[in-house]
Amino acid sequence: MIPLLSQEQFEGFLKTDGAKGAIVVYFTAPWCGACKRLDLDAIEKVNSDVVWYKCDIDLNKYTLGYCGLTKIPSFAFIKDGKFLGKFTSSDTDMVIDMLNEFF
Repeated sequence: MIPLLSQEQFEGFLKTDGAKGAIVVYFTAPWCGACKRLDLDAIEKVNSDVVWYKCDIDLNKYTLGYCGLTKIPSFAFIKDGKFLGKFTSSDTDMVIDMLNEFF
């Protein structure tokens, strides 16, 4: 299960050693039909070195925009505290391709 991330936690780990390594923040909401189509189990298995966090945009309205994203499902790719990129897609294969590209 992917841990839920608050804005405070997000900003905090970017400023600390918590951001060391490869991190993906997955932006979603319980009502999002496109999000439900993703095979998260398959996506998470692509790279075992990646640490995953989930941001529910209904509970945390700020982080999506903070990352420069406007739609869900979206992903922010971070390595060692630096943003590598962001991506919006409900296609599992496309998300896997992006993970492979960044990590």
